[in-house]
Amino acid sequence: MAKKRGNNEGTVYQRKDGRWVGAYMIDTRRKYLYTETREEAAKKLRDTLSRLDRGEYVEPSAVMVAQWLNTWLKEYAAPSVRASTYGAHEGIVRQHLIPAFTKHRLQALRTEHIQAFVNCQVKAGYAPATVKRQLATLKVALKQAVENQLLFRDPSAAVKLPKQEQKEIEFLTVEEQRVLLSALPASTHGRALRFILGTGLRVAELCGLCWDDIDRDGFHVNQVTYAVKRNGQYERVTNPPKTKAGKRYIPVNNKLRAILDEQRQAQRMERMKAGSAWEGDEPGKGKQWVFASAIGTPADRNNLARCLRGCLKDSGLKTRGVHALRHTFATSWVQSGSDLRTLSELLGHTNVAFTMQRYVHSDNAVKKKGMEQMESLL
Repeated sequence: MAKKRGNNEGTVYQRKDGRWVGAYMIDTRRKYLYTETREEAAKKLRDTLSRLDRGEYVEPSAVMVAQWLNTWLKEYAAPSVRASTYGAHEGIVRQHLIPAFTKHRLQALRTEHIQAFVNCQVKAGYAPATVKRQLATLKVALKQAVENQLLFRDPSAAVKLPKQEQKEIEFLTVEEQRVLLSALPASTHGRALRFILGTGLRVAELCGLCWDDIDRDGFHVNQVTYAVKRNGQYERVTNPPKTKAGKRYIPVNNKLRAILDEQRQAQRMERMKAGSAWEGDEPGKGKQWVFASAIGTPADRNNLARCLRGCLKDSGLKTRGVHALRHTFATSWVQSGSDLRTLSELLGHTNVAFTMQRYVHSDNAVKKKGMEQMESLL
């Protein structure tokens, strides 16, 4: 008589449809793992039996959504994504997904449950783009659950998202630029905003700029720095640019060179004023941040945004975000007649078409000038 298999035993075999099966026993119940190859089946079976031996195995039907989300964050997201991406996932899981699905078992999660969450978020006033990001985090976690055979299929696949209109990012006209420049203060924030307007840098790239990235003719974009929220607390993170195109060299003109010279001198004075409170390296050189705070730490993008909003308000101009300065640089470049390929490289884009579609804008004055030039055809 054949011996009955115990909890620490299993078998691997192939089905008629070509799939491979890892079969094992839990108490008196027979369980199955399905894969495309014998090697995958054997590995998953070994892992499952090992967890059984250690007492770590959890029956898939008993896994709660909140439990899986926390496991996914720790075991899959944290080791594989950038700190900024992990921070975004962690915030969405903690603030939105776990509260919404805390009573749901993973295997009982259905499309209508997720659709109800999406509809509720929209009614609560969250923008369609924000709801889309929240759902994207859930989708990644559920996809991993499917790969781990905790789920047969992804219940979020058929969820309908709210209609999302492409938001047109504002830029400054030539006259608005003139007004803003006259209103920017002679401070680190004022010089930083002027530098973005003259180079098209992203805010995170500006915050990551160090003095040893700069020579007399230009500077290298080697890293980005930003604040990441973990468990309700912010911490500063520095990473290389996401793409190869993001790591680039940008030449400077005389006005940009003057901004850097002013900032170097101002930083030396700030170091003297800060005394023992100074946390950075030697001012004006080496690994010290170029547009640092008054105590030498990396610049805070929120403070830059507040400075810009204040200057725009004082000048009677419409409120815009700091990223609008990058769009303004791109638009001014094209309107000056300079070539698009160079602009795309300066902005750190991999695709010229993307640069044109998202970063180049036209105002009524430019349209009027173009129509006047077409008058000769009539």
